[in-house]
Amino acid sequence: MRTRISTCTTDEDLYLANGGQETLRSYGGDPEDIPASHLTFFQTLRPTYETPDYLFVHAGIRPMIPLAEQSIHDLIWIRHEFIRFIGTYPKPVIFGHTPLRQVLMVEDRIGIDTGCVYGGKLTCLKLPQREIIQVPGWRD
Repeated sequence: MRTRISTCTTDEDLYLANGGQETLRSYGGDPEDIPASHLTFFQTLRPTYETPDYLFVHAGIRPMIPLAEQSIHDLIWIRHEFIRFIGTYPKPVIFGHTPLRQVLMVEDRIGIDTGCVYGGKLTCLKLPQREIIQVPGWRD
């Protein structure tokens, strides 16, 4: 596994280093080119989505911290502390952000990032069946 040294110092730097540059280029390269309706959409996205049976989050949650007290930074960036937690979360947490060779499917955690951006598969999860649907990544 390759270790990447980050020189990012702000949230904007992190965004740009993690696909933000490509996103800006797709809009023409200038933030002013992004349509207002798209900006509104991005700015109104919720950091989590919860149903009676599942919690959906980008990266995960910090163990032992109530959902209302989770930091946005953890919801977007946490990895090992969340995945390796030896306890059990109250309901299954569906997450991405950490590319895995195969779907992580345990009682209380389902990791669906299978590294499509790196040539892995693009994964979809059908609930409540926990059925995995995958297609080859763009490099396959």
